[in-house]
Amino acid sequence: MLASMSLLWHFFKRFLRYRGALLAGLLCIPAAQLADVAITLLIGEALDKVAQSGDTDYMPRILGLLVGAALLHSVFRFFQRWCIVVVSRRVEVNLKQDLFDRLTSLDFAFHDRSRSGDVVSRLTSDVENLRMFLGPGLMYSAGALVIVPISIGILLTLNQTLALTMVIPMVSVALVMKLLTPRLHKHSMTVQESLGEISHRAQENFSGIRVVKGYDREDHQAGLFSDTSRENRDNQVRLGKARGLTHAYIHTAFDTTFAVILVIGGLAAIDRTLPLGDLFKFIDLTLKIFWPLIAMGWIAGMYPRAVASAERVRDLLNRSSDIESGTTRIVKEDIQGGLSFEKLRFTYPEATTCALQDIDLRVPAGSTLGVVGPTGAGKTTLLEMVGRLHDVESGRLCLDGTDVRELDLDDLRQSLGYVPQDSFLFSEPFHENIRFGADQDLSAEHVEELIRQSALADEVAAFPEGAETLVGERGVTLSGGQRQRACIARALARSPRVLILDDCLSAVDSETEKTLVDHLRQEGRGRTVLVAAHRLSTVARADQILVLSGDGAVEAVGTHAELLARTGWYQDTWNQQQFLQDLGDQA
Repeated sequence: MLASMSLLWHFFKRFLRYRGALLAGLLCIPAAQLADVAITLLIGEALDKVAQSGDTDYMPRILGLLVGAALLHSVFRFFQRWCIVVVSRRVEVNLKQDLFDRLTSLDFAFHDRSRSGDVVSRLTSDVENLRMFLGPGLMYSAGALVIVPISIGILLTLNQTLALTMVIPMVSVALVMKLLTPRLHKHSMTVQESLGEISHRAQENFSGIRVVKGYDREDHQAGLFSDTSRENRDNQVRLGKARGLTHAYIHTAFDTTFAVILVIGGLAAIDRTLPLGDLFKFIDLTLKIFWPLIAMGWIAGMYPRAVASAERVRDLLNRSSDIESGTTRIVKEDIQGGLSFEKLRFTYPEATTCALQDIDLRVPAGSTLGVVGPTGAGKTTLLEMVGRLHDVESGRLCLDGTDVRELDLDDLRQSLGYVPQDSFLFSEPFHENIRFGADQDLSAEHVEELIRQSALADEVAAFPEGAETLVGERGVTLSGGQRQRACIARALARSPRVLILDDCLSAVDSETEKTLVDHLRQEGRGRTVLVAAHRLSTVARADQILVLSGDGAVEAVGTHAELLARTGWYQDTWNQQQFLQDLGDQA
């Protein structure tokens, strides 16, 4: 219990950033509750005077006091909700932003292990559970702490026997809550996890809808989603039963207390040992006591879910990237772009073999390096290490003679233009996807020039709204080749000193590829370019070509002509690809 409260206190500290608004809301709570109690006492006093004398001369005064108390109650109730709920919303926004910032700062190892649906669930439902418990939950708890003692104190002054009958069910409610809380926490955690599983399965199927439909697996995937939903339903039912027991007992205690008041208080009123006004006060103050208790039952039901959510959110916030920024600052304009790989080795976590081993290579500034090799040779891994998407296991990777691990990470990545194999585009207008890569705003003329350099000018002109055309999610409205070239334009938008192209011309026909490569050579003079490709014609004009073997080692390094003159993988693959191209041309 103490550990759970300590965890929730950790998140409540975020509310203290808005002390002024939070304090104002909390101060409004006792003022609103006192005004509410005053209304009860005024009505009870009026009933007593009517029953005793029948005189109505005091009614205007009572009415005026009632209206004043009602107005004060309404105003303070409004501002208590306004202040506290607004603070909770601000905390929610800040917490989600912190989670998002943390997620974007984590390295590939985390994202490779995590499921996107579960991550989204933590950013949405888990944060909402925390907000509800620490925001509105605090408001209702503070209200109960004010109204319950005041009401019980007044009731004890009116009739101790009747007042004591209320204490027994209240104590029993507290005991029942203590017994049920561990069960509520257990079921709440399973519910949150199953909600994350539903989000993950839905997101995965929506993202891969073309695969699902292409293999006619709609019914199969629907069945899997149904199983996940049923598991969530069962978890929700078990949680609902536990919460239902809580609410049922509170309402039973509530009804039992009223029955006792009606029997004992009614008989006393008939015998005239209990004034009519006091009976009204008993009934109304009992309502004022038990409605907060019912709210506390709702909060008690939320408590386990809030703790479970806090654990999941804390787990995400406490994650740290294994890749730490260096301290050496660099200016992009001063970077020459020379790269050197010195006995570089890398192994993926939990892998049994090296992805790259003993890579020794120098890439002069302003030159072009082609990287080829069989599938799984480590081409993508090698290119990703330049921007420290993975870190070197042993050896060194240097930019202009400085180990990249010593460089400021933001400075390093801002000097690079990276086009990955996965040609991802955002669901934004086409020109916004290109501007995404720029460090500053681009003019329309600059965007048009980038489109031309990427050999997209004619195709973009044919779009319904030109560069303003909205690109579907992940660029689904474009062809594979168009997506790849759009990503190249995005990388060129930041005028990188080192341009990294990871097999991003595989969906482009040979003629367009030639045009695009010519544009890149003309516009990128003085820029270092790294190109990984399966189609060897893509790298044929590179200054040097690195051939990786299947085990991630260097098989050969040389120019296109030099490699063709040697017996090996490059020569065999070139001959095979040329043979297939000749067959295609003949067909």
